[in-house]
Amino acid sequence: MSYKRVFLNNSPFDHPQVQRVVEMGHKLDVETYLVGGYIRDVLWKRDAANPKDLDFAVCGGSAMEFAKRLSEELAGHFVSLDEEFDTARVVLDGGSFIDFAGCVGGSIETDLRRRDFTVNALALDGSRPDCVLDLFDGLGDIEKRSIRAISRDVLLDDPLRLLRAFRFRATLNATIEPETLGWIKENAQLIDKMASERINAEMFTLLTSSNSGEILKELGESGLLEVIYPELVATRKVTPNAYHHLGLFDHSVETVSQLELKLPHLPDWVHQSNDQELSFGVTRLAATKLAALLHDIGKPSTWQINDDGRHTFYGHDSIGATMAESTAERMKWSKPISRFICKLIKWHLRPGALYHQGDPAPKALQRFYRKAGDDVPELMVLAFGDLGATRGDGLPESSRTQLSDKMFELLVGYKAFVDEVESQPRLLGGHDVIRIIGIKPGPVVGEILEALDEAQGLKEVTDTASAEKFVVDYHNKKYSS
Repeated sequence: MSYKRVFLNNSPFDHPQVQRVVEMGHKLDVETYLVGGYIRDVLWKRDAANPKDLDFAVCGGSAMEFAKRLSEELAGHFVSLDEEFDTARVVLDGGSFIDFAGCVGGSIETDLRRRDFTVNALALDGSRPDCVLDLFDGLGDIEKRSIRAISRDVLLDDPLRLLRAFRFRATLNATIEPETLGWIKENAQLIDKMASERINAEMFTLLTSSNSGEILKELGESGLLEVIYPELVATRKVTPNAYHHLGLFDHSVETVSQLELKLPHLPDWVHQSNDQELSFGVTRLAATKLAALLHDIGKPSTWQINDDGRHTFYGHDSIGATMAESTAERMKWSKPISRFICKLIKWHLRPGALYHQGDPAPKALQRFYRKAGDDVPELMVLAFGDLGATRGDGLPESSRTQLSDKMFELLVGYKAFVDEVESQPRLLGGHDVIRIIGIKPGPVVGEILEALDEAQGLKEVTDTASAEKFVVDYHNKKYSS
């Protein structure tokens, strides 16, 4: 076998959990091989000293039974993943876990030949802890930082690997080997056969990288992007115009790249918001990038060219949000992700629209902050990306820079707005409104309280007496005949 001696700064066999697996293998007289991403990451010089997950191939015995015995030894929790394919998991205290799979074909060599990329087809066994079993020169590809498929057939065996190549391209800051890229382009349509949940996992992981705009461009060139999101197909038809130097498809992808360029210049509290998870493993920033990619999907159906040559897209924001609801259903996004992306698409014009006729009035700012709410940081991130990707001759650079500065003030103002709202006392509650007006509980009470909060923020109401008067006047003006 092709063992190659390597120097590991962080040897996997120094890890106590790995040692326990090796000991169990000797005890049960089965061969256990550490495989997968942990080896790749250690050799790639990434931080893999304390992994949250480990993968082992078990040859010469049942991986399922091996995992059961190990779970008893380590006081872990046994999870059967797939009996047919002999895969199981041992979950340990602290949230880390170890996965076990029976060797495909009965031997480690056959098992490695069925894996996706050379950098993932490396194995270690306890009998030769200083050597890596490398059948396909994965070590050479790690040195070259190259993602190379073991064969065309392994991509076709599981077409999700067509997309996974780009995910590794993003997260490992690697390149995709030319022949592999050619196989991907030839078979891009096969990704349509994959479960949406698996595609989502790859896409949202890809979108966590700092260069995801560049990767999305390459996905577009490969043909995969429009198979995954067919809503983008029609954007290829929309041409550049006075305000957009790029066609709509390229503008959509460039929006993500421009968004990423803006991020380092934003306040820390924006990054803290971006890093929060909407759903397990999906950050607000990753979902924002996907919203940025899809933000103009409503434009093709609303595209008109006037007699004077001006391009218009009236209502594309609302239509795009409705289209995104269908995307969410097809892709089986969680409700928090679906609501978030649809909202950003529907609202993506609002920040710039505030400045169409000069600086907005304080009341307009208050209403924007209240309506957009906790999503203001991400909405502004998308808006900065959209503006950065809009560089047609119809928008002079001086005007674009001025609008960018105004939008930054809008973003910073939100933090001041939140701080002030949190510091101001609540003058009246729902029960007070019901008592003062003599109405039953219902939506009107919430509407009045929202209006009262706005008035208090504008200093139109300053104490309980003026608050009570405001409630009566508001109700009489809107609801009394």
